[in-house]
Amino acid sequence: MKFIFKIVLIALFSYLLPFYLPWWSISISAGIICFLIPQRSFDSFNSAIIGSGLTWLTMTYQIDQNTNSFLSTKIASLMSLSDPIILIYLTGIIGALIAGFGALTGNTLRVLITKNKKSNSVYIS
Repeated sequence: MKFIFKIVLIALFSYLLPFYLPWWSISISAGIICFLIPQRSFDSFNSAIIGSGLTWLTMTYQIDQNTNSFLSTKIASLMSLSDPIILIYLTGIIGALIAGFGALTGNTLRVLITKNKKSNSVYIS
């Protein structure tokens, strides 16, 4: 349940924040969400990948369709790509990775700040 809730929250903030803040604000929002909602690091990373990746993929596809692929065709030819849809997929992957690493950072910061009473790790005492 927390996993799906985090996906929805990260997707919502990934959609809304770039209208008012720089594009990298998705990383900060994913980090704050994963700091506040505790979960395993792997689950935090995956929730940000899914939420932000699908949001960025959908947004870039909608922009591409609204502009009749004008800009994406020109940039794809500059990058020697055979199809402009590859550029849309690359944009989605970049957005997903940036949010994923932001979420991983937020989750790791929460683990470092909170005191573990009993740790199973050899490296954390």
